[in-house]
Amino acid sequence: MGNNDAAIIKIDNGLSLPLYKQIVASVHEAISNGTLKNGDILPSVNSIAAAHSLARGSIFKAYNELKTAGIIDSTPGKGYFVTSTNVQAKKNIFLLLSTFNPYREVLYNAFIAQVKNQATVDLYFHHHNINVFETLIRNHAAYYNTFVIMPEINKKTESILKQLDPKKLYILDSGLNEFGNDYPCVCQNYETDISGILKAHFEQLKKYKRIILLFPDNIKTEGVVNGFKAVFKKTDFPAEVIRNTSDYEPQQFDCCIIMDDIDLVKMMRAARKNKWKLGVDIGILSYNETPLKSIIADGITTITTDFEQMGRSMADMIIKNKPKRIENPFLMIDRKSF
Repeated sequence: MGNNDAAIIKIDNGLSLPLYKQIVASVHEAISNGTLKNGDILPSVNSIAAAHSLARGSIFKAYNELKTAGIIDSTPGKGYFVTSTNVQAKKNIFLLLSTFNPYREVLYNAFIAQVKNQATVDLYFHHHNINVFETLIRNHAAYYNTFVIMPEINKKTESILKQLDPKKLYILDSGLNEFGNDYPCVCQNYETDISGILKAHFEQLKKYKRIILLFPDNIKTEGVVNGFKAVFKKTDFPAEVIRNTSDYEPQQFDCCIIMDDIDLVKMMRAARKNKWKLGVDIGILSYNETPLKSIIADGITTITTDFEQMGRSMADMIIKNKPKRIENPFLMIDRKSF
């Protein structure tokens, strides 16, 4: 019994994945879905070359890799045939984050704990540099079967992501609105997250004279600004977004939503210098929970996505092969600073 139809082989010239790797992946997929069974004849080298205008060398390279893996074999006069249907390869995960910090460490540890021994994971960082982002993806596209990417939001990002097989790509943390309809994802919804928290605690905010969002230029999540402005747009409540945070001089009875931990340190020093009591003379809401924030100054109130849940959800999606679009939970951990 055999199936010598060259259409089994799927080639996408738009991918940066080497052609021989696409041939290997096609054979794996055909075995997985039952198109090819044990003992079946594979499409011949000549038929694949003719159907897809490929060099024979790429096809031989692919078939030799499959032979080395014990998936196929060949005999003179018979051609190549399937010898094993065990093609469930272990997940080999390319994990690309923007930066590493305490809350991303929580995410990473939860992800690693959840995949356990079911996958190998290599970690990379693009540091919000679109050129580094592109180079890392281009250079590693051929060497992993799963890609978990925290995207840099940039006009070039969409075309860069298209270098990868969309069936193997997962979006993490950022890019819900930009890429969530194209790829499975576990992401924050920055705009609705902040607006929901502020609306839920609006009465508590009224004990302060001003609400300040400290949003420095190195922060890329503009959805936070949009959500913040939407809450106060139709009110006369004094609310302001400050981007040049180094120039901000805190005033008594300000309530500050702080995106960057460097600004949090400055606020804590200002409160100490002026002998302001947190949660009374000045309010602090710090973005992104870390263990340290639970103990400093009797506790800093945080508004945060659940990074541990994010890591677990992404790992589950990959291991169980159940792609979804998940908006990760967002919460406020109320402590004495608010």
